[in-house]
Amino acid sequence: MQIIIFVLALICFLGSAGYLGKYFLERHASKQNMDDVKSLLVEETGTSETKTDENDILIKYSLLHKENPDFAGWIQIPDTTIDYPVMYVKDDNETYLHANFKKEYDAGGVPFIDGYCSLEPVSDNLIIYGHHMNDNSMFQPLMNYKDKKFCDAHPTIRFDTLKETGTYTVISVISARALAEGEEGFRYYGHLDFSDETDFNNYMTNIRQLQLYDTGETAVFGDRLITLSTCEYSQEDGRLAVIAKKVD
Repeated sequence: MQIIIFVLALICFLGSAGYLGKYFLERHASKQNMDDVKSLLVEETGTSETKTDENDILIKYSLLHKENPDFAGWIQIPDTTIDYPVMYVKDDNETYLHANFKKEYDAGGVPFIDGYCSLEPVSDNLIIYGHHMNDNSMFQPLMNYKDKKFCDAHPTIRFDTLKETGTYTVISVISARALAEGEEGFRYYGHLDFSDETDFNNYMTNIRQLQLYDTGETAVFGDRLITLSTCEYSQEDGRLAVIAKKVD
């Protein structure tokens, strides 16, 4: 009996060790792939950050766009590990959910813009999704925004599109749920454009009801917004979203 228990325990141990080994190898490969992507950023010299190529694409991102036309921009939050390309496929929210920049399988995927947003003209509110990964990659660091002190110390998000640089200030951090089809309720991820000031103000009213604290910042109709969205596990189908307005 003891031998059987020992064998079963050994099998469980080896199975767990194998799973963990596979996980760490996959995450290492994912990091290496991202390092390869970052190597395609054209080094900034002088005013190259705002110079464009023959297609009006910022020189800094020209090689990335040639490598993969789905590349749509770059997201960065200073003093965090969020420093990633952002992808976009029109009418598609599946391609980069579990694929890397090279379109190879990767559990962590790549941050991507909601496929129902528009890039030309740019939607009033670009929704950018990223996974909450256990190795602190992708959008896991957004969890730190649950703490107002962290938000106060990290109020700025950099998001560049192919054609313009952008600096954004965090206006709200919300905890919400991804609602089931047919379920009634406010979908923060369903408001991509605002028809008028009343529509925008109704959106902001709902956002304030969900926000974790007052950031001291707000937005008005006409401001361009980005919403960074990731999974949050304190509730079923939970989501954490950080909403920011363009200031430069």
